[in-house]
Amino acid sequence: MEQSDLDLIKKHAKDNNPLDRLYKDHLRLEKEIEDIQSIRIKSPEDEKKLRKLKKVKLEGRDKMEQIFLTLQ
Repeated sequence: MEQSDLDLIKKHAKDNNPLDRLYKDHLRLEKEIEDIQSIRIKSPEDEKKLRKLKKVKLEGRDKMEQIFLTLQ
């Protein structure tokens, strides 16, 4: 995530519950993705979950981008 986005989150998350929730979800998803990626030999279920987590993370990122547009 770019520094300008992090600055917007830091500045507005307290007053913007959806942004705060999306950012917390983003961090949680990032951690889950890293955990799965650290598995040396992934099962098909791991690969499926990884794809799903990345998709959900991207959808959340898109929603944050929409919020950023209203804040600038």
